[in-house]
Parts: sequence; structure tokens; C-alpha cells
Amino acid sequence: MDERERETRFNLEMGSRIRALRGGAGLVQAQLAQMAGVSRASISNIEAGSQAPPPYRLARIAHALNVSVGELIPATTEISPPPLTSEFADALASVMAQADRLSEDGEAGGQG
Repeated sequence: MDERERETRFNLEMGSRIRALRGGAGLVQAQLAQMAGVSRASISNIEAGSQAPPPYRLARIAHALNVSVGELIPATTEISPPPLTSEFADALASVMAQADRLSEDGEAGGQG
């Protein structure tokens, strides 16, 4: 899964959470929009996953729903680290070799 697909899934999940919380609170989009100080179209786009709200807007929506911002944000278990570059791998190998030498020196000197 590439970065764009992960972002799309993230936005869809966040929108779904907001929609479920709004429904659970018995609110329609227009009511949530008014309470959060945003447009109804913005709420609609966020719930559809087609728009990622900026942090300040997400905080206003969370406040209007009486939940923490963290409750609106999906877990990111599928986000993987960037690929290991050869430059980074070489640097890591160098550091590990140096750590091994230091460890061996410490053991040879009776410090291990």
C-alpha cells in the first residue's frame, strides 16, 4: 500500500468515526457544523473522507462532539517506516562495527 492509499484509508476511517459520533449524539451535519463553527459542506467532505481537516478544525469538531481529538484519529498500525536507504544502512553498519569493537576492547580490558 502506497502513501496515497494509506492517507485515503486514514481519512475514510476518521470520517467514519466522526459520522458515528455525530449520529450517536443525535446531530445532523448542519448542527455539528454550527457547533464547530465550520460549514456543513466541510463536515460532509470530512465524513466522506474526501477532505482531511486541519488540526484546529479537528479540535473544534472534537469539542463539539465532546470527545478528545484522539478519539477521532484512527490507529496508524499500517503506517510503515520509510525504506532503508543504502546510505543509512552503511552508516548503521559502521556504528554497529564500532560498538562491537568498543565492546571487545572493554572485555579485553577486564571491564566486561
